[in-house]
Amino acid sequence: MMPSQRRFKAISLFVIVTIVIIFYMSSAGQQTRSSPFYTKTQQALQDRQYEEAAKQRDADSVGSRLKAAEDQAKKAADDKHAKVKDSVEGDAKSVAGRVKLDGDKVPGVAAQGGKPRDQAAMNEHETPEDHEVEMELNAILRKSPTIVFSKSYCPYSKMAKHILLDKYTIVPEPYVVELDLHPLGPKLQEFLGHMTGRRTVPNVLLMGKSIGGGDDMQELDETDALVEKFKTMGGTRITKVEHREARGEKKASRRRA
Repeated sequence: MMPSQRRFKAISLFVIVTIVIIFYMSSAGQQTRSSPFYTKTQQALQDRQYEEAAKQRDADSVGSRLKAAEDQAKKAADDKHAKVKDSVEGDAKSVAGRVKLDGDKVPGVAAQGGKPRDQAAMNEHETPEDHEVEMELNAILRKSPTIVFSKSYCPYSKMAKHILLDKYTIVPEPYVVELDLHPLGPKLQEFLGHMTGRRTVPNVLLMGKSIGGGDDMQELDETDALVEKFKTMGGTRITKVEHREARGEKKASRRRA
């Protein structure tokens, strides 16, 4: 059955309208893409995308540099820590650390007859002046295994020096520091008070440990315990310690006294 004339006209009209619309849309799209507005918009979008990509590349580059810097700083800190550790175990350290005396490690300045003080706690609020005192004390401790902190006018200091220097032969010889004549004397005495628990003079240090004052030296001498004390604590650092008088002469002199 053939379509009616009216239906044929309707279909033809629909086809024509569809073709016109397609042609119009295609032409309009081409005109739009070729228009200055469309071109500028596209260029702006491309520029924006390029700018964001460049920023991302820069950010990645900066991030890489920052990470490299952080890695380098961490490595430097690790190297420094390793050097400090090696230094602690080396030939000499400040009083806040250790002093090595020919293989015998003395853990700082220890309290009399006891354990070393907590150096980390003392260093927490260290000032430049405190550091200077520590460095000076460190230098003094290198002078001899036996250090006598004295005051020139103190009778107890004179007694201790007489016993250690005149009555006994001690090698290496005890090193005497007159605190009243030393420019850092008061600070040294204060520091020793904190470190050893002994705030008075004389203060005799053997291998970095306080073994007492004048009365203690007198007792060690009278009980014939001084030689053994120095040999036991001094180890290989004390190469010789003996009473200048023979034991019999010593006892006879005591009886006469």
